[in-house]
Amino acid sequence: MRIVDTHVHIWNTEEYRLPWLDGEGPTLNRVWSAADYQAEQRGQGDYSIDKAVYIEVDMAADERPRENALAVELVDDPVTPFAGACISGDLSDPGFADYIRPWAEHPQIKGVRQVLHVPSAAPGTCLGETFADNVRLLGELGLVFEGCVRNPELADLATLARRCPQTTVIVDHMGIVDADIAGLEHPQGGDAAYMDAWKRNMDDLGGLDNTVCKVSGLNPARPWNVETLGRAVNVAFASFPSDRLIFASNFPVLNVALTLDEWIRAMLDITADLEPGAREAFFASNAERVYRL
Repeated sequence: MRIVDTHVHIWNTEEYRLPWLDGEGPTLNRVWSAADYQAEQRGQGDYSIDKAVYIEVDMAADERPRENALAVELVDDPVTPFAGACISGDLSDPGFADYIRPWAEHPQIKGVRQVLHVPSAAPGTCLGETFADNVRLLGELGLVFEGCVRNPELADLATLARRCPQTTVIVDHMGIVDADIAGLEHPQGGDAAYMDAWKRNMDDLGGLDNTVCKVSGLNPARPWNVETLGRAVNVAFASFPSDRLIFASNFPVLNVALTLDEWIRAMLDITADLEPGAREAFFASNAERVYRL
C-alpha cells in the first residue's frame, strides 16, 4: 500500500523552543528528526510511505519565522519524505494577512494550523470574526486550515466551516477523541454521553462539503488492539464520505501509546474490507488532492 502521511512532526529541542514539551516525559521531550521517522517504518513490501506533510509543532510564537523557513527547507530537501508543510499562525491577530501572504507565495506551504486545545486558547477562539476572516483568507490563498480543537468544541469547528465555505477545514485527529472511551464496546453513563456528542458532531462536520477528517490521534492509555482502535476509526468512516478521509500518523506523538509501524498495520487491518479504490484514496490520493502535493 502506498501511503501519504498527512501529519508528521519533527523537532530539535537543542535549537528551537517548544514550551509545551516542558511538562512531557522522555518519550517526547527529545530531538525527533526526519531520520527517526524514516527509521520507524517497517514496511516489507506491504506498505511504503511515499510522501509526508510536515505539521507545525507549536513552537514559541517568536520562533514561527524560523520554523516556517525550516518547513520550506524540509520540503525542498530530497532526503526527507516531506512534500508539503502546514505552518503555525495566530488567526485571531488582525495582522495575520501581512504575516501569511509572503509565506503563501512559497509552494511548499499548504496550510496553517493554530493549536486550540491548549490552556492558552480560550474556548470559542475560532468563533471570533477576525479568526473567521483569516480562515476565509486562507481559502483565497489556496491554503487549508487545520482545525485542532478540544473534543467538546467540535461544534465550534463546524460553525467555523459553515462560515468559511471556500476554505478546506481539516478536522485533526478525528476531533481529538478520547481513545479509551471511543474504544469501549458498550460505553455507559458519562462515557455514553461523550460518545453520543462526538458522533453527532462528527456527523455534522462530515455533512459539510469543505471539511476533511484526518484519521489519527488515538493514544490509548489502556491496553489496545485493532478492535478497540477500529471502533473509533469506524465512526470517522461512517461520518465522512470516502473522498474526505485521509490517513495520518501524528508521529512522534503517537509513540506515547504505539509505534508508527503498529499504527500503520492497525489501519491496514481496519480498512481491509474497503473497496480498493476507496482504500487507496484514504491512504494516498485524497491527501494528494487536499494538500496539492
